[in-house]
Amino acid sequence: MKQFDCLIIGAGPCGIGAAIKLKEAGVNFAIIDGSTPGGKVNIAPRVDNYPGFKEIPGPDLAFKLFERLMNAGISITGDTIVSLEKDGDLFKATGEYDTYVSKCVLLACGTKERKLELPNEDRLFGHGLSYCALCDGHFFKDQVVAVIGGGNAALKEAIHLAHIVKKLYVIHRRNEFRGSNNLVEELKAMDNVEIITPYIPVEILGDENKLTGLVIQNRETEEKRTLVLDGLFPLVGQLPNTTFIKIDGILNEWGTIPVDKEMKSGVDGIYAGGDVLPRDIRQIYLAEHDGMVAAKSIINYLNK
Repeated sequence: MKQFDCLIIGAGPCGIGAAIKLKEAGVNFAIIDGSTPGGKVNIAPRVDNYPGFKEIPGPDLAFKLFERLMNAGISITGDTIVSLEKDGDLFKATGEYDTYVSKCVLLACGTKERKLELPNEDRLFGHGLSYCALCDGHFFKDQVVAVIGGGNAALKEAIHLAHIVKKLYVIHRRNEFRGSNNLVEELKAMDNVEIITPYIPVEILGDENKLTGLVIQNRETEEKRTLVLDGLFPLVGQLPNTTFIKIDGILNEWGTIPVDKEMKSGVDGIYAGGDVLPRDIRQIYLAEHDGMVAAKSIINYLNK
């Protein structure tokens, strides 16, 4: 068991921003993450709105964020937290490899991909079905694939795929997209892209070893259509990585974490920032800002 003044759970933009501020203040803390530093920035095909860059690939920006930690002399503890509990006046975070005790906690644990919840989805994951075009798009060079989703993340990953595959279907449940109109127009201008609306997926097709297609249904007419596919990328939103939190009063009914302007949750000593917050706009620079605000609040909390 290891004891600290503060635990940061998550090494994405929020966690990194907070860690640098806490390091400067001389706080005894640990930043813990079981995944790649930089969080979901790593799977963004490109980032168009990060200050200082007109356009930058997500993995490149993630590495620049990680470089800030290295330059500050901060190391990441590689562990996945499976339980966070209250232990008297302290907090106990149980990981897969160790247990960590602290006076306060910053929850910067981000989100995970929302699933379609259709039969065959789990079975065909890794066999033609993927939730990350940047990670797996190269496996589908000159093949036929589909993206499901209408937000900016889905549209950007669709654009990335369109430069690789022979044919790309973009399927969205509404006629209007939630994402940027500029991205929609960029897709429409591509010869190998077909946009299909307002359709929803109803059945994922596959044999024993590989995805073979997708059945979709028009939400207005109920007409069904079968697409023959080599690959499928469901990009239909995110779910907060908060199921490990076992303390009452932190989560709302959607599993996100409401905070005040100082990034304080409903439980004294627990702070949160980044994509786990219940906000409509999720941006890298907002997550970084959350981390720095939370760090200032944490320093004040510890000083008391």
